[in-house]
Amino acid sequence: MSQASTSLSQASTPVTEANPELIRLLVIDDDPLQLRLVERALSGAGFEIRVVDTIAALAAEAPRFSPDIVLVDVNLPDVQPEQTIRLARDLARGAHIVLYSAWEESKLRALVKQVGADAFISKSESVLAIGPRLRQLRATPVAPR
Repeated sequence: MSQASTSLSQASTPVTEANPELIRLLVIDDDPLQLRLVERALSGAGFEIRVVDTIAALAAEAPRFSPDIVLVDVNLPDVQPEQTIRLARDLARGAHIVLYSAWEESKLRALVKQVGADAFISKSESVLAIGPRLRQLRATPVAPR
C-alpha cells in the first residue's frame, strides 16, 4: 500500500438493530496485508473504516475523519511507539486508542499503562474477534489522558 493517502472504505453493512450505529475506526499500520485484513473483516460489521500507513497520513486523516477508535500498530518504521500513540491521541481527541501488535501480551499490557492507551489487541487474534472487542470498548469511557 505504501502511500500517504488513505483507503476510503465505507461500511457495506447498513445500520440495523444488530448494528445500531457505525463505529468510526481509523487504522494505522505499515503492513498492507494487515490493513486489508482488518478492513475486510470490519467494513461489513458496522464499522466505517479509514486506513493509513504512515504518520503523515495519520496526521492528515485523523482530524478530518474524527474516529471513535484508533487502532495503532506499535511497530511502525522510523518512529517510536510512544510518538505514534501520542500523535493519535492528540489528533483524534476523544477517541479510544487501541494498540495493535504481535508483541507478547505482557509487553503490550505494560505499554498500555505507560502511554495511557485504552486497550490492546494482539495481531495473533483472529481478525473476526476484533470487531466485537472494539464494539465492547466503544461502550466504555475513554481512558483519562
